[in-house]
Amino acid sequence: NAREKARGAKAIGTTGRGIGPAYEDKVARRGLRVGDLFDKETFAEKLKEVMEYHNFQLVNYYKVEAVDYQKVLDDVMAVADILTSMVVDVSDLLDQARQRGDFVMFEGAQGTLLDIDHGTYPFVTSSNTTAGGVATGSGLGPRYVDYVLGILKAYS
Repeated sequence: NAREKARGAKAIGTTGRGIGPAYEDKVARRGLRVGDLFDKETFAEKLKEVMEYHNFQLVNYYKVEAVDYQKVLDDVMAVADILTSMVVDVSDLLDQARQRGDFVMFEGAQGTLLDIDHGTYPFVTSSNTTAGGVATGSGLGPRYVDYVLGILKAYS
């Protein structure tokens, strides 16, 4: 939220849930992934690096307090085993369902005009919200998306 507050009247109205910064970290290849939790020592090192990066910005640019590394690490480690027990190769799981002939439905929560590439930039979310986002987000090839239903409202 420090960035949005610093923008003042030029704020773009984010949800404040960290989606934008998470996508920034992903694209910059410094993002943490749930699979990193399988090696807790390496996860702790990666977390330290990414927090040093962001804390530098928080303190020196936005003039707010740094986030406590040890508290974040402790909070994550408290649920690490629960999270890793749920890790599965989703693209493989979806392909198996497809091969069995199972019906798989994807749902998007935001409209085309919020899509990072096709929306009203810069007032967009950080992800692809169109039907094409199914392939990139799930790992299921686009040729297996055989029906798309779009719903819209006529007012805002």
